[in-house]
Amino acid sequence: MTARPEAAAYFGGRTALYDSRYDALNADGHALRARMAVVLRLLGSGPGEILDAGMGPGRLCGELAARGWTVSGIDASDEMVQVARERLPNRASHLLRAEIESLPFAAESFDAVAATGVLEYADVPRALAELVRVLRPGGIAVVSYPNPGALYGIWKTQVFYRAVRALKRLGRRPNRWAPRGGRRIDPDRFAGLLGSQGLVPESVEHASYLVLPSPLDVALPRLAARLGARLEGSGPRAARLLATQVVYSARKRG
Repeated sequence: MTARPEAAAYFGGRTALYDSRYDALNADGHALRARMAVVLRLLGSGPGEILDAGMGPGRLCGELAARGWTVSGIDASDEMVQVARERLPNRASHLLRAEIESLPFAAESFDAVAATGVLEYADVPRALAELVRVLRPGGIAVVSYPNPGALYGIWKTQVFYRAVRALKRLGRRPNRWAPRGGRRIDPDRFAGLLGSQGLVPESVEHASYLVLPSPLDVALPRLAARLGARLEGSGPRAARLLATQVVYSARKRG
């Protein structure tokens, strides 16, 4: 379990930056777009009631609304909620500030739920239990979690970030705080967590391939994005090593 208020404050203070990354021709932009493409494909088109839990600035909400879904959403950041409401003014009253572990909706309110880029900052069992509670029997849940075997992520967290922090300490420069994600959960274990909450896993897909390690991904942003896009959908070995996200779809038992 991680500190939700701290994560919300961090991302809320960077709402405009995070929103702009969806359009950026760099590693972050590619990763966000690639994950969203997989999520949209697994959810399909409406009609139906759908919840985006951890909606951020409402990018996925907007795409779902365009595909015929009736959208609701929550986020732990007030700033993110405000931007999402500006993006979808017709659904503003259904876009709320809330925690994923305590959703402000009645049981069996939705035909589908999505949670991307949020479970790594949450109490995963509690969050999944809430998603299942508000999902109707037979409804679909599509969620993501970081791939623990991704070489890009291992290098960035275990080598690059540590080196940057050490250099800043030597130079007596302040380290900018960033929230840490939750514990590593391999795909088989995560699928087991879904099953323990009353969901029947249907598919496990890898997404958001990144190849150039930091700081090369920053120095060569367009190349990082192009290489990632070219590798999306590669075979299982490349997926385990290069995909930074794993996307799961599962159905609630009837």
